[in-house]
Amino acid sequence: MSTMSIGGLASGLDTTSIIAQLMALEKRPRTLLDTKQSLIETKQALLRNFQTQLKSLQTAAADLRSVTLFQQKQAVESSDATKVAVSSTNGAGVGGYQIEVQQLANAAQRTFAFTTPATDTTIRIGNHDTVITAGMTAQDVATAINTDRDAEVYAAATGDGRIVLSRRQSGADSVPFIQVSGNAGVLDEDRTLARAGRDAIFTVDGVTRTSSSNTVTDAVAGVTITLKALTTTSGPVTVTVGAPGADTEAITRKVQAFVDAYNATIEMIRTKLDERPVPDPRTQEDIKNGVADTRLSTQRTAGTLYADRQLTTMLTTLRQAIYTTVDGTVRGLTSLADIGISTGATSSTTSQDTLKGKLTLDTRRLTDALTADPNGVRTLLAGVDNAGGFARGFESLINEQVKSGGMLDSRITGADDELRTLRSQMAQMDARLTLRERALQAQFTALEVAMSKSQQQSAWLSGQLAGLNN
Repeated sequence: MSTMSIGGLASGLDTTSIIAQLMALEKRPRTLLDTKQSLIETKQALLRNFQTQLKSLQTAAADLRSVTLFQQKQAVESSDATKVAVSSTNGAGVGGYQIEVQQLANAAQRTFAFTTPATDTTIRIGNHDTVITAGMTAQDVATAINTDRDAEVYAAATGDGRIVLSRRQSGADSVPFIQVSGNAGVLDEDRTLARAGRDAIFTVDGVTRTSSSNTVTDAVAGVTITLKALTTTSGPVTVTVGAPGADTEAITRKVQAFVDAYNATIEMIRTKLDERPVPDPRTQEDIKNGVADTRLSTQRTAGTLYADRQLTTMLTTLRQAIYTTVDGTVRGLTSLADIGISTGATSSTTSQDTLKGKLTLDTRRLTDALTADPNGVRTLLAGVDNAGGFARGFESLINEQVKSGGMLDSRITGADDELRTLRSQMAQMDARLTLRERALQAQFTALEVAMSKSQQQSAWLSGQLAGLNN
């Protein structure tokens, strides 16, 4: 039941304002709890961000030991890819090859004038029937043929209303080709445009070969050749197949990704460790007297992890792992510095990034290492037979921090527990403050009622005395 408040009707006092001021004093401990909650939530959010960033770094480290990353790759190049393009997905015969193209393969074609049918009809193209319904346009017919997976041809509707039929496979055909029957006046062939299919004719190192397709897989072992244009004028195209080796470009990308992830992690954690708290400009007396905090909200929560001991230790551990030698490696490739990963070359001026422990990648040094000893680089980064290597050890180190029950997880969980306790205290304090405010309202209401009665009695007595005097 709510308490009725009489705002100084009898006393003339602003009891509402008085109660508000008294409650402001009562609520100061509650305000401090709000500030404490904000600090805990800020710290917890930062720890979660660190955990997410560390997991990204862990993934980048895991990529360094990917089985596919160190698979052998061969460079296959064409001196003129506009005429002869080449590719390889497996091992290919090392060497150079001269390829000349005398003729490209194409598919047989027949061209027909199209007349929209007044009634449904069925035409047979090769050994497959296609139904043409009344009112179909040339484009409708082409769509019906092209979307029929069992059709033997492709169809194209030209701008002048004709339909061009092409066999779905290129190569020489026996005569006759693309037989069309039962067209009932719907298709009328222009025989002057008929074109028989033909095979590609080309030479490899002077040996003539033919192919029903312009994509050739059996001319050079392990190489797919795509014939694109004739070479009768320009001369032969040289195809070069290099020796098998490490995929330097792919490995460099993954190593750079690790360096970037490491630097982002170091920067994120270092920034918060170095961020100093913004002092509260108020004195203890100011706080006691309820003087407002003039700092911005971001300033109030700044420095929540300043010089944090556990995070400092974790950061030191990460940095040490970068420079620690790896067991089981070959001489000359025992640490990341040997493949170009370091804090940069020594100079007269040391950058802030170097002081923070950020890494740089010397891609030339990495390339030289991969060229000279790709297996040694693989052993350093990925280990041997799913054991050892920098990446696996670094992943394990991070896992100790981010795993369930690890340092970060324990602190995040601990913050949850602390917040639950704090919110329980806040709820209890809110309940007490509500009761206190009601009590004050009741007291002041009782005061006003008592004073009102006293004033009424005083007025009555004054009236009685005035009557006696008269």
